[in-house]
Amino acid sequence: LCVVWFEYCFIIPKIWLVYNMTNNKIIINEIEIGYDQPCYIIAEIGINHNGNIEIAKKLIDAAKESGANAVKFQKRNLESIYQKEILENPTLDSQGTEILLDVLNEIEFKEDEFKKIFDYCQKQQITFLCTPWDIPSVNFLETLNVPAYKIASADLTNFPLIKHISKTKKPIILSTGMSDMDEIEKTVNFVKTLEIDFLLLHCNSTYPSPVELLNLNLIPMLKEKFDVPIGYSGHETGIIASVTATNMGGVVIERHITLDKKMEGLDQSSSLEPDQFKKMVEFIRESENAKGTQQKKMTRGEILQREVLGKSVICASDIQIDEIFSEKNIEVKSPARGLSPQYFYELLGKKSNRVIKRGEYLQLEDLS
Repeated sequence: LCVVWFEYCFIIPKIWLVYNMTNNKIIINEIEIGYDQPCYIIAEIGINHNGNIEIAKKLIDAAKESGANAVKFQKRNLESIYQKEILENPTLDSQGTEILLDVLNEIEFKEDEFKKIFDYCQKQQITFLCTPWDIPSVNFLETLNVPAYKIASADLTNFPLIKHISKTKKPIILSTGMSDMDEIEKTVNFVKTLEIDFLLLHCNSTYPSPVELLNLNLIPMLKEKFDVPIGYSGHETGIIASVTATNMGGVVIERHITLDKKMEGLDQSSSLEPDQFKKMVEFIRESENAKGTQQKKMTRGEILQREVLGKSVICASDIQIDEIFSEKNIEVKSPARGLSPQYFYELLGKKSNRVIKRGEYLQLEDLS
């Protein structure tokens, strides 16, 4: 009984986890995400709500209408992220920090507002995801029972935060922007020791990102190197790169969404407006349909075209029994109703075993 109990509690769960990871899948709200599944689309609302719940709801509606699988917000506890001296006097640090803190202090949702947003997502039947930037934010999000966690690129190296999230046993999505390959590898190796499902998002953290610097070839390379699902988090202004990322193996596409790129805010200009976001999702789905399978099989339309446009070997003149086929008495003509021209040179030098009239199609048995 002790042996059975030990296997049930320790060995079987680990075998299941290894099986799940080697199959390159994670599950969020009962939706499988992996290489044999439709691309999972995340509409990153982030801080584009500008601290206004009504704007947040409109963005959720737009994401739902576009066909996105999930929306994602960001949660911060500034006292846990920044030193007290910097919070009290942001001018002690860089101008960038000063500007960021000024914005965040103004627009960060309170906990009761996050609860309203979470409830609204449930009402609209779209998954609520969130990026916690600190441990207290993780603890709060656990009260909402979020189904998965996103780690921002800035926290890819934040092992204490990652380990704390791993205790929830929920999937983790890790962005890899502003990190070098050694840092990514070290984090991947660390997360694998935590025995949780996770995936990586290739990312360029320039806002907005120039298309020529996106380096989408890293998607298949990261897949091969780390043997985990790879997605793409984009900050470019268009949609073509995101569709391309899907075709290169991206299992998740995350893009910022905004009501208007001209709205005030740090991320608005590198976001997609609702019509753009919807068009991106449509293109991704159409692209997925075009991929098909690895089986080469003629469609009904191709068969009909082949009959009209294809070629056959026919007799250029009457041929008698035992007459030798040559380039003088056989030729290639449309339509495709007889022996394929691929056998033309195999026929040459062989004797005919029947009488064949001029213009008649040769058949496979004429080869013997």
